[in-house]
Amino acid sequence: KALAIKPDYAQAHNNLGIVLKERGKLEDAVASYHKALTIKPDYADALNNLGIVLKERGHLDEAIASYLKALAIEPDFAEAHSNLGNVHLELGHLDEAFASHQKALTINPDNAEAHNSLGATLEELGRYDQAIASYEKALTFKPDYAEANYNLGNTLRELGQMDDAVASYDKAIAIKPDYAEAHYILGNALQDLGKL
Repeated sequence: KALAIKPDYAQAHNNLGIVLKERGKLEDAVASYHKALTIKPDYADALNNLGIVLKERGHLDEAIASYLKALAIEPDFAEAHSNLGNVHLELGHLDEAFASHQKALTINPDNAEAHNSLGATLEELGRYDQAIASYEKALTFKPDYAEANYNLGNTLRELGQMDDAVASYDKAIAIKPDYAEAHYILGNALQDLGKL
Protein backbone atom coordinates (compact mmCIF):
# COMPACT_ATOMS: atom_id res chain seq x y z
CA LYS A 1 0.00 0.00 0.00
CA ALA A 2 2.83 2.40 0.86
CA LEU A 3 4.45 1.71 -2.51
CA ALA A 4 1.16 2.13 -4.35
CA ILE A 5 0.94 5.61 -2.84
CA LYS A 6 4.65 6.42 -3.21
CA PRO A 7 6.45 4.08 -5.67
CA ASP A 8 9.83 5.77 -5.11
CA TYR A 9 9.81 5.10 -1.34
CA ALA A 10 13.23 3.45 -0.91
CA GLN A 11 12.71 2.47 2.73
CA ALA A 12 9.46 0.66 1.88
CA HIS A 13 11.25 -1.31 -0.87
CA ASN A 14 14.02 -2.21 1.61
CA ASN A 15 11.54 -3.26 4.31
CA LEU A 16 9.55 -5.29 1.79
CA GLY A 17 12.82 -7.05 0.88
CA ILE A 18 13.37 -7.94 4.55
CA VAL A 19 9.91 -9.52 4.81
CA LEU A 20 10.29 -11.37 1.50
CA LYS A 21 13.66 -12.75 2.68
CA GLU A 22 12.07 -13.96 5.93
CA ARG A 23 9.37 -15.72 3.88
CA GLY A 24 12.02 -17.47 1.79
CA LYS A 25 11.32 -15.47 -1.39
CA LEU A 26 14.97 -14.63 -2.00
CA GLU A 27 14.72 -13.58 -5.66
CA ASP A 28 11.86 -11.22 -4.84
CA ALA A 29 13.86 -9.84 -1.90
CA VAL A 30 16.83 -9.16 -4.21
CA ALA A 31 14.50 -7.33 -6.60
CA SER A 32 13.14 -5.18 -3.75
CA TYR A 33 16.64 -4.25 -2.57
CA HIS A 34 17.64 -3.37 -6.14
CA LYS A 35 14.57 -1.12 -6.43
CA ALA A 36 15.53 0.61 -3.17
CA LEU A 37 19.07 1.09 -4.46
CA THR A 38 17.90 2.40 -7.83
CA ILE A 39 16.02 5.12 -5.94
CA LYS A 40 18.74 5.69 -3.32
CA PRO A 41 22.14 4.32 -4.47
CA ASP A 42 23.86 5.26 -1.20
CA TYR A 43 21.40 3.27 0.97
CA ALA A 44 23.83 1.32 3.19
CA ASP A 45 21.09 -0.71 4.93
CA ALA A 46 19.74 -1.96 1.60
CA LEU A 47 23.27 -2.88 0.46
CA ASN A 48 23.84 -4.81 3.69
CA ASN A 49 20.48 -6.58 3.36
CA LEU A 50 21.22 -7.39 -0.26
CA GLY A 51 24.53 -8.91 0.85
CA ILE A 52 22.73 -11.14 3.36
CA VAL A 53 20.45 -12.57 0.66
CA LEU A 54 23.28 -12.95 -1.84
CA LYS A 55 25.24 -14.93 0.76
CA GLU A 56 22.22 -17.12 1.45
CA ARG A 57 21.90 -17.80 -2.29
CA GLY A 58 25.59 -18.77 -2.48
CA HIS A 59 26.74 -15.67 -4.41
CA LEU A 60 29.60 -14.98 -2.03
CA ASP A 61 31.69 -12.67 -4.21
CA GLU A 62 28.63 -10.53 -4.93
CA ALA A 63 27.79 -10.49 -1.21
CA ILE A 64 31.30 -9.23 -0.42
CA ALA A 65 30.93 -6.50 -3.05
CA SER A 66 27.60 -5.43 -1.55
CA TYR A 67 29.01 -5.26 1.99
CA LEU A 68 32.04 -3.30 0.79
CA LYS A 69 29.76 -0.76 -0.94
CA ALA A 70 27.76 -0.39 2.28
CA LEU A 71 30.98 0.15 4.25
CA ALA A 72 32.27 2.69 1.74
CA ILE A 73 29.11 4.71 2.46
CA GLU A 74 28.97 4.02 6.21
CA PRO A 75 32.42 2.91 7.53
CA ASP A 76 31.15 2.36 11.09
CA PHE A 77 28.36 -0.06 10.06
CA ALA A 78 29.09 -2.83 12.58
CA GLU A 79 26.58 -5.32 11.15
CA ALA A 80 28.04 -4.99 7.66
CA HIS A 81 31.56 -5.60 9.03
CA SER A 82 30.31 -8.70 10.84
CA ASN A 83 28.42 -9.97 7.79
CA LEU A 84 31.51 -9.42 5.64
CA GLY A 85 33.51 -11.42 8.18
CA ASN A 86 31.01 -14.29 7.95
CA VAL A 87 31.43 -14.50 4.16
CA HIS A 88 35.22 -14.43 4.50
CA LEU A 89 34.97 -17.21 7.11
CA GLU A 90 32.85 -19.31 4.75
CA LEU A 91 35.42 -18.78 1.99
CA GLY A 92 38.29 -19.71 4.33
CA HIS A 93 39.77 -16.19 4.30
CA LEU A 94 40.52 -16.37 8.02
CA ASP A 95 42.68 -13.26 8.38
CA GLU A 96 40.05 -11.13 6.60
CA ALA A 97 37.28 -12.71 8.69
CA PHE A 98 39.18 -11.99 11.90
CA ALA A 99 39.80 -8.35 10.90
CA SER A 100 36.13 -7.81 9.97
CA HIS A 101 34.81 -9.26 13.23
CA GLN A 102 37.34 -7.27 15.25
CA LYS A 103 36.22 -4.08 13.48
CA ALA A 104 32.55 -4.89 14.16
CA LEU A 105 33.31 -5.38 17.86
CA THR A 106 35.36 -2.20 18.05
CA ILE A 107 32.28 -0.32 16.85
CA ASN A 108 29.74 -2.35 18.86
CA PRO A 109 31.36 -4.36 21.70
CA ASP A 110 27.97 -5.70 22.90
CA ASN A 111 27.16 -7.55 19.66
CA ALA A 112 26.63 -11.19 20.65
CA GLU A 113 26.49 -12.37 17.02
CA ALA A 114 29.85 -10.76 16.23
CA HIS A 115 31.43 -12.36 19.33
CA ASN A 116 30.06 -15.74 18.21
CA SER A 117 31.38 -15.25 14.67
CA LEU A 118 34.76 -14.13 15.99
CA GLY A 119 34.82 -17.30 18.09
CA ALA A 120 34.17 -19.43 15.00
CA THR A 121 37.02 -17.66 13.20
CA LEU A 122 39.39 -18.14 16.15
CA GLU A 123 38.44 -21.81 16.30
CA GLU A 124 39.31 -22.21 12.61
CA LEU A 125 42.64 -20.49 13.34
CA GLY A 126 43.30 -23.06 16.10
CA ARG A 127 43.15 -20.41 18.82
CA TYR A 128 40.79 -22.46 21.00
CA ASP A 129 41.14 -20.62 24.31
CA GLN A 130 40.36 -17.30 22.60
CA ALA A 131 37.45 -18.93 20.77
CA ILE A 132 36.00 -20.12 24.08
CA ALA A 133 36.37 -16.61 25.51
CA SER A 134 34.51 -15.17 22.49
CA TYR A 135 31.64 -17.65 22.80
CA GLU A 136 31.39 -16.95 26.54
CA LYS A 137 31.33 -13.21 25.81
CA ALA A 138 28.51 -13.78 23.30
CA LEU A 139 26.59 -15.66 25.99
CA THR A 140 27.04 -12.85 28.53
CA PHE A 141 25.23 -10.52 26.12
CA LYS A 142 22.71 -13.12 24.91
CA PRO A 143 22.36 -16.03 27.37
CA ASP A 144 19.69 -17.76 25.25
CA TYR A 145 21.97 -17.94 22.18
CA ALA A 146 21.71 -21.56 21.08
CA GLU A 147 24.33 -21.28 18.32
CA ALA A 148 26.95 -19.84 20.70
CA ASN A 149 26.34 -22.72 23.14
CA TYR A 150 26.65 -25.19 20.26
CA ASN A 151 29.89 -23.60 19.01
CA LEU A 152 31.28 -23.50 22.54
CA GLY A 153 30.51 -27.22 22.85
CA ASN A 154 32.37 -27.94 19.60
CA THR A 155 35.48 -26.12 20.80
CA LEU A 156 35.38 -27.80 24.22
CA ARG A 157 35.01 -31.16 22.48
CA GLU A 158 38.01 -30.31 20.27
CA LEU A 159 40.01 -29.75 23.48
CA GLY A 160 38.83 -33.07 24.95
CA GLN A 161 36.65 -31.40 27.61
CA MET A 162 33.80 -33.77 26.90
CA ASP A 163 31.63 -33.24 29.98
CA ASP A 164 31.67 -29.47 29.47
CA ALA A 165 30.96 -29.96 25.77
CA VAL A 166 27.92 -32.12 26.58
CA ALA A 167 26.67 -29.44 29.00
CA SER A 168 26.96 -26.81 26.23
CA TYR A 169 25.07 -29.00 23.74
CA ASP A 170 22.38 -29.61 26.37
CA LYS A 171 22.00 -25.84 26.84
CA ALA A 172 21.74 -25.30 23.07
CA ILE A 173 18.99 -27.94 22.84
CA ALA A 174 17.14 -26.55 25.87
CA ILE A 175 17.01 -23.17 24.11
CA LYS A 176 16.24 -24.58 20.66
CA PRO A 177 14.70 -28.07 20.94
CA ASP A 178 14.58 -28.57 17.14
CA TYR A 179 18.34 -27.91 16.73
CA ALA A 180 19.15 -31.03 14.69
CA GLU A 181 22.91 -30.41 14.48
CA ALA A 182 23.14 -30.06 18.27
CA HIS A 183 21.24 -33.33 18.82
CA TYR A 184 23.50 -35.10 16.34
CA ILE A 185 26.78 -33.83 17.78
CA LEU A 186 25.54 -34.46 21.34
CA GLY A 187 25.02 -38.08 20.33
CA ASN A 188 28.60 -38.24 19.05
CA ALA A 189 29.94 -36.67 22.25
CA LEU A 190 28.00 -39.12 24.43
CA GLN A 191 29.33 -41.99 22.31
CA ASP A 192 32.87 -40.66 22.83
CA LEU A 193 32.19 -40.74 26.58
CA GLY A 194 30.99 -44.36 26.32
CA LYS A 195 27.44 -43.38 27.32
CA LEU A 196 25.82 -45.53 24.66
